[in-house]
Amino acid sequence: MFGLNIDPRNAKGNPTPTELRELGVEMVRFTYADPGSGDRLDPAQLQFYRERVRAYRQAGIESLLILNYETYPHKPDPNAGEGEWDAYIDRLARRCGQIAGEFLAWQPAFQIWNEPDHPVHPGYAPTIREAVFGRMLRQANQAIKAVNGNLFVVAGGLAKGDPGWLERVVQAVGGNLPVDAIAVHPYGQRPARDWPRPDWFFGYVGDLLNKYYQVGGQRPIWITEMGVKEEDLGHNRDLVAEFLRRYYRLITTYYSNKVQQLIWFCYSDGMVAPFGLLDSAGTRKPAYQAYREVAPKRLQPVTPSLPVGPPVITPPVTPSPLPPPPPPIFPGSLVSPAGGAPPAISEEALGQLIQQAAVWQAQAQQLQNQVAQFQSQLQQLLNQQLQNQPGLRPPETGEPSVPPPPGLGMPPIQNITNQLKRDPNRQFPARPLSQIRRIIIHHTAIAPTIGAERIAEHRVDKQGWPGIGYHYFITPNGLIQQTNELTTQAKHAGAYDPVAIGICFAGDFTEATPSPAQIEAGAQLIAWLMVQFGLAMAAVNGYKELANTQSPGLQWDSGARWGDRLKARVQGYVESRN
Repeated sequence: MFGLNIDPRNAKGNPTPTELRELGVEMVRFTYADPGSGDRLDPAQLQFYRERVRAYRQAGIESLLILNYETYPHKPDPNAGEGEWDAYIDRLARRCGQIAGEFLAWQPAFQIWNEPDHPVHPGYAPTIREAVFGRMLRQANQAIKAVNGNLFVVAGGLAKGDPGWLERVVQAVGGNLPVDAIAVHPYGQRPARDWPRPDWFFGYVGDLLNKYYQVGGQRPIWITEMGVKEEDLGHNRDLVAEFLRRYYRLITTYYSNKVQQLIWFCYSDGMVAPFGLLDSAGTRKPAYQAYREVAPKRLQPVTPSLPVGPPVITPPVTPSPLPPPPPPIFPGSLVSPAGGAPPAISEEALGQLIQQAAVWQAQAQQLQNQVAQFQSQLQQLLNQQLQNQPGLRPPETGEPSVPPPPGLGMPPIQNITNQLKRDPNRQFPARPLSQIRRIIIHHTAIAPTIGAERIAEHRVDKQGWPGIGYHYFITPNGLIQQTNELTTQAKHAGAYDPVAIGICFAGDFTEATPSPAQIEAGAQLIAWLMVQFGLAMAAVNGYKELANTQSPGLQWDSGARWGDRLKARVQGYVESRN
């Protein structure tokens, strides 16, 4: 959600990964530029961007690469004929596939074009007709997905504020957009109906987002550019900072179920003035501090080291003390006269209350993370006890010998993380537990007798992965196996990897469905995870609900609809807790 537009080719728009990390940036967006018009990528450009994407990923920062008219030059005139555009689309799509292959190790997301609905201006004409853009999306998406179906593809950011334009694109491609997410650039849209003024520019952004969400077939929305000119707010830089705060507050509080990314434009006025968090001289504006305030504080989880041999119970990590909460704020506008109704809450008072609530929420999240760390330590120690005492180990076949706990306690989990094959020279990135916001369901799409061990071997030996990509694996007899620590940003859902827990059910559910034991074990696991991380049912998805893929099988949401059965069982466990 906390992204930033940068420009690695511009010294003033090229912050270091360390600065981005300290600022709280989770994703950077920039254009992959290649001036060559041949069939091969320019080696110098390729090396340049590979080094940067690798450095960002090592710092825990994702990349969104814009693939557009700078990626393959000589785009036709907006009014050029169909044949001329089709020939260009062929060349651009081929280059998109080449770039996807070169960057597969770091799995960036890819955005096809930029502002195709923008009216033609002198010196800036990314404009494409709706039907042409539809064909471009289809071919570029196919080229990228041919490299790896998990790569995430986003449509070019729409700048016109006209959902009807997107609707015509949808119609041109037969009613189904060939991308994983749509993107918008809602400049001139208010973060509140009456702020900064009820008549300020074009309207309330929430109304526009709702329309795009419906027209886009309820695909996730990425706001790939959002910002404001200082002159549009009376050249008041403090007001610009407040504009940023209010936008993030609105999206994260009320639209996080529809908007996956909000990428601010931009890092520096040296890129495009006066939108930057820094001015052209490199001085930080008030908006820079505002971004730091709204971006999540990255808690570094403690990864417990387990002893070798007989288990020794070690004291849990002592949590760092939390700062005392701020004193309650009771603005005068909230004090009601004796015997009378309270007066209307002022905008300033409401903002203070929201800020105070955000502080308390952050502290509660930190406590929750620490509890989850302790539970993880305890679970690993218990699992090691099971492994060192064969009589207590759950069998590989038949029903698990340990009965499930009542209510929403931790279900029996066999942690085989350290038993699976790993590449000693590669490792998945780490992530804070506070980053987890989704649970994504997969199937193996092969015989249910193929277990996590063989899948891990295939990933390492044949595909060059650091290890198996899921966090949990559920066998046909209902045995839950943990295959990665939750602090591992494993590889299973493309752009969702940083925020998602991956749960894989053994089997191919194109025609078949999971066993009753699998459904029951999966429901217990998912319900427990939802409680641990404060997730709602909307955060639990089959991967095909979020991306252009078949997993977890055709029967997930049609035919037998085992996804509905699983979610109903999860809901039953959650409701039993209340």
